[in-house]
Amino acid sequence: MVSKTDNLNNFVHAFGAARLLIQKANKEGALLEGLALYAALTDGFLRIGLVLKRQIVKKTLEVDDLLISQEKGGQYYTERQIQRMAHAEGIIPQEILDELSALYDKRNDAIHKFFLTGLQYVDLPPFLERYEVMYKALNRIVYDLEAEQIKKGVGMSAPTKTTKEDTLAILRDIAMKIDPKLAETIVVPSKRNRRV
Repeated sequence: MVSKTDNLNNFVHAFGAARLLIQKANKEGALLEGLALYAALTDGFLRIGLVLKRQIVKKTLEVDDLLISQEKGGQYYTERQIQRMAHAEGIIPQEILDELSALYDKRNDAIHKFFLTGLQYVDLPPFLERYEVMYKALNRIVYDLEAEQIKKGVGMSAPTKTTKEDTLAILRDIAMKIDPKLAETIVVPSKRNRRV
């Protein structure tokens, strides 16, 4: 059984992995892959925004597991539900909700209805550019929520001491989401072997 801490760690590490994969897709001209990754990233930003905002409001470390994981056959929130929740809870304004909804429609057309619509592969770059704008806007919103948590000393962003080994472990976990062989190249000293 996976713990809530494991679910949260997996969720957070997926951000770094997805961003690296988007850069790779961009470099290789993989437009459909980039579109899917942008949709996943914007959904992830909204989900973590909901976690952070609720922690601020409730002054807690609590995380709604339905926001950060999806068990086979279990309950879950759809991307559209997450978008509406983020708007209803004051995380995103109406303009961002409208833009994300329109972009998600294009994502669905490209992935699910490529054969059924007039959409062509060459039509995708403008949507990727709009997704990049949304990526930056949502990244800023999450940054501001984290800063608010730090300022108020509440939630999971409250100040902690991070060591070099902690940072290497995080980088290894991000790499693991992309390629386990890449993750093996990141050496994290064990606590037993560290010099004091």
